[in-house]
Amino acid sequence: MSEKWNTKITKVGPDNLLISGYPLRDLVGKRNFLDVSHLLVSGELPDVRNREALRKMAIQGVMLPAPPVDRNPKEDISKSLAKCFLLDTELLTVTDRPTKRTAFTLGRTARYLARLYGNEKALEGISEQEQFSSVIYRTFTGKAPANDKHARLLEAMVTACVDHGVTPPSAQATILASSVRASYEVCIAHGVGAITDIHGGAGMKAAEFFRECSLSGKDLKSIIEDYSRQKKRIPGMGHRVHTNDPRRDVLWNMAKEAGLTGQNVRMSMEISKVFTEVTGKDLPINVDGVIGAMVADFGFDFSAAKAIFIFGRVAGLSAHHYEELEKPIMRKIDFAEAVYSGKSERQVTGGGYP
Repeated sequence: MSEKWNTKITKVGPDNLLISGYPLRDLVGKRNFLDVSHLLVSGELPDVRNREALRKMAIQGVMLPAPPVDRNPKEDISKSLAKCFLLDTELLTVTDRPTKRTAFTLGRTARYLARLYGNEKALEGISEQEQFSSVIYRTFTGKAPANDKHARLLEAMVTACVDHGVTPPSAQATILASSVRASYEVCIAHGVGAITDIHGGAGMKAAEFFRECSLSGKDLKSIIEDYSRQKKRIPGMGHRVHTNDPRRDVLWNMAKEAGLTGQNVRMSMEISKVFTEVTGKDLPINVDGVIGAMVADFGFDFSAAKAIFIFGRVAGLSAHHYEELEKPIMRKIDFAEAVYSGKSERQVTGGGYP
């Protein structure tokens, strides 16, 4: 009989995700990505001093050159990023303090993505005082200086993807590698490499779907009728745990505040209602569908939706790596037996923005 084991990182329940007790939907709206990375790894949000230390570590990671990895046009972004982690000698020498190492790694991830998408020039003007939301904006848009509202929205999209407990394949891959004490960057690369079209790719497919819809000249009802007749699945709809994805509404609200409510985002707000009208089935849109619509409205390459997912998930993978180091070496792991033993639900107070 398998033994139960404890995880303190994320509690996954229907329509609610708790990161060390804090609802992720509230963290997305009130705290920045580096704050949440600290919470994942340490179990607590950072104070003002630690927040500044994290920002400096992340910027240090951004400012160093990326490893010489180029992306083959036919290559999945997850494979390209996994190669970056494996080849990056900078990850071997950085501090062993988990929260700071995670922040540095997130800075390196931004640098990798900027290189892979041909946007490194936008990082040339980065200063030591730069906010990480600005780095994320430069990374994905290739533009500088940052549009602050769009930068905040992009950061929120990344933060919404940070973790979903120990059962996703990416978390399992990192945990298994950590259980045999593979090096940090190898453990992260294992998790990133497990993010594919099957796990983590729904946002990319949703971005493509919404872009095709907006270019088709058809109304949304006609498109869903076509999909229903052909028995084709609409990407970014439904979830194995959530009836109403807790990250969805906060991203829509932030998109409105940022002025990113183009045709694709508007369709994402309407699609669940229209789907029910056409099919009689209740299938709400999930966070991948919302992020996909936003990627389409930003005009990014479709793969950016998967890149955003990976960027956020690196923080969670780092947390799972460090938690596993506290457990017996090469233990027998039944992921279905994991029990959340972290903080009970608590309220997010204050804000993570200067």
